[in-house]
Amino acid sequence: MVSNIYFKILKKVGFKRLRDSFISNFGLFWLFTEPGALFFPEKLNFGWIGYLWLAVIAMVFAFIQRFPRRSVCRALSSPDSEIEIKIGDLFEQQGHLVIGLNDVFDTELGEIIKPSSVQGQFLTKIYSSDRLKLDADIENALQIYNYPRNEEVNKKLGKTWRYPIGTTITLGSHDNRYFLTAYGYMSNDMTVQSNSDYIWQSLSKLWQEVRLKGHSIDVSIPIIGADLARTGLPRMALAKLIITSFVIASKEKFITRKLTVMIYPKDLSTGQKVAKVERKGFYKR
Repeated sequence: MVSNIYFKILKKVGFKRLRDSFISNFGLFWLFTEPGALFFPEKLNFGWIGYLWLAVIAMVFAFIQRFPRRSVCRALSSPDSEIEIKIGDLFEQQGHLVIGLNDVFDTELGEIIKPSSVQGQFLTKIYSSDRLKLDADIENALQIYNYPRNEEVNKKLGKTWRYPIGTTITLGSHDNRYFLTAYGYMSNDMTVQSNSDYIWQSLSKLWQEVRLKGHSIDVSIPIIGADLARTGLPRMALAKLIITSFVIASKEKFITRKLTVMIYPKDLSTGQKVAKVERKGFYKR
């Protein structure tokens, strides 16, 4: 599957860059071999076979130079932190994880929460599908923080207590914390609505929580606000929003040593942009 992903990324993004690298490499190799043939014509009389080998070597080097990477990482000048964009599974990462939720902190799989979503996988992979345990942990955390809430009496399915957008709680242990942040409004028809303002607000609260509870341990975050959140924003724009928010908050006060923005392999439309982010120099903010 990984090889297939790489081919698709290469096909849609890398062919022009591959061609440019091939031409550059071939010209460089030819620059050094041609003068040598003038001084050693008998030893460097390769003919067509040598010409083809030169082309093959140039192409191999071009592939090595341009083959899509699974991650791009850049250091911030201030403070001492790193930002990485990585293709992979969020739940295979070390350190702390960010889980985006709606404003009522629903956890029930099916019509309310899609099992394949980050929230759904959080329940199945981290809590072994024990929804009662997860609900209890969420409720305890919300009570500790004493967040204001309002009851949504017209909501027929799932939870009914609505919390402010940006409400963020911490679950897990010292080395493996899970930061749950509410970035979307759960409508009574079971659809989640969000926008750039909601996401920015939730990210601002998230970084505050990470400062307090993260202990500088690396943090991985999915591209929150995509798909079912109906923000209308492409994943690339959402990734930039996350990174920009982190950079601005980090300049105010240190958050963590490293933030990794995770892209699922199936989200090829975003995966194709990993190299594009690097070319645009976005990390130089």
